[in-house]
Amino acid sequence: MKKKISLSETEWRIMRILWNDKKATVKEVWSSLYPKKEKAYTTVQTTMDRLVEKNFLAKEKIGLVNFYQPLISEKKALTQATENLVSRAFQGSFGLLAAHLIDSPQFEASDLKKIKELIKQKEEEEKP
Repeated sequence: MKKKISLSETEWRIMRILWNDKKATVKEVWSSLYPKKEKAYTTVQTTMDRLVEKNFLAKEKIGLVNFYQPLISEKKALTQATENLVSRAFQGSFGLLAAHLIDSPQFEASDLKKIKELIKQKEEEEKP
């Protein structure tokens, strides 16, 4: 069975920067994440190197500088994270996840409208 790899909150934040920028150095990511230098540069560097080990990022040395870029799309990462959550918390049932979300106090009318639109679109796609 393939090991499921999850991302920490900081790793998600780093990946979002790289999905937007396509390629960046540690300094660029660090400056974007922590403009007031709340965390050490080396902390971001270590986290980005862990993302390389997890095969989420590629690292390329150009001159003296390492450039990082995503190896996995945001959509694929979100799909993996959702599948992991559904598997662990909802016994593999996307229906149970949907029911939980709809019952959530944060669920709003605009969310329901969007879900209805997505269901309609999916039904249209599956018509013969």
